[in-house]
Amino acid sequence: MQTLPRFRLLKPLLTFLVIGVGAVWLLNTLTSGNPLWWFPVQPVYVPDQIVVHNAGATDILARGTQPFLVVSAGLDATLADFRSRALVDIGLSDQTLAEYETTALVVDVHYRNPVRFNLPIRLERINRLLIPIEGRHAGRGYVFIGTDGRWRAGALQVADIAPLERALDELGYLAPSTPHEE
Repeated sequence: MQTLPRFRLLKPLLTFLVIGVGAVWLLNTLTSGNPLWWFPVQPVYVPDQIVVHNAGATDILARGTQPFLVVSAGLDATLADFRSRALVDIGLSDQTLAEYETTALVVDVHYRNPVRFNLPIRLERINRLLIPIEGRHAGRGYVFIGTDGRWRAGALQVADIAPLERALDELGYLAPSTPHEE
């Protein structure tokens, strides 16, 4: 009496799983140019300069000063986690940029060297970030990205903008909220 050979399902399933995961990793690595696109921890970059546009006033926070360190720490905490792993379909018009310089509160962050976040999208030569705090596009966690003075189409979206807002509040940029009358 002959017995049928036992069919082993575990090895082919594991092989298929390893090949599938490898293919997804390779595809996103080739697409994004970043082999660490999957890594949940974001790198920390020290800005060269932070410019705060506040209702027509422009403050340049010099590297190493106390205001720079406070905003930089808030920025690091804000950029530690992204809500979306893709770019949000939004851009900056000339009208919006003019509003940001005259009536809004925005943080304009300049880097000497390009920054790259661990996301499955291609972000090459990014050396400037613009973050609206008050005004158009504020409250949504948008981070507009730029290269050498030109803004790109699309924006990143952070999970929590509160650390940067707290830093700006500590420096007196955010107006205190007025209590509601009952």
